[in-house]
Amino acid sequence: MRRYEMVLVAAPTVPEEDHDQQVTAFEQLIAERGGTVLKVDRWGRRKLAFPINKFQEGNYSLLLYDAEPEVEKEFVRRLKLTDTVLRFLSVRADHEKVPTAEEKVALEEARREHLRRAAERAALGDAADALAAAAETVPGGEAEVARFDEDAFEDDDWDGGPRRNREDLP
Repeated sequence: MRRYEMVLVAAPTVPEEDHDQQVTAFEQLIAERGGTVLKVDRWGRRKLAFPINKFQEGNYSLLLYDAEPEVEKEFVRRLKLTDTVLRFLSVRADHEKVPTAEEKVALEEARREHLRRAAERAALGDAADALAAAAETVPGGEAEVARFDEDAFEDDDWDGGPRRNREDLP
């Protein structure tokens, strides 16, 4: 099951009791399909950020529920058919889900593995620094190759414009 968060904005012409009945019907839909409603917040009438269908206000409600994706799709389908709902926003809210004991164990093992790999990289990093220092002292090492590459781009007759063939130069 996944956790979803949905905010509904209903038309202000709908009485508060009817809006509550509609939200209760949506809760029953989720429960019938095997989901669990965790929280229902009725925020009441609030001013809209912009007019929707010539309404300046709307009745807001928030639902937090766990359900399968099919249940959420059916919920959204029914919301689209409902005339009283002006807008809705459905978001997966898995980040709010509290991990189970098995998930906590798996997370702890992943953290230990990450720390072990970081220690290995640090040990290899010390070896890489030693190799880089040795390459600088050896003729033809990495430092000399880098100097050669810089010299290749220093061109006395280049004026900063597009490069041309030597035959095109005056």
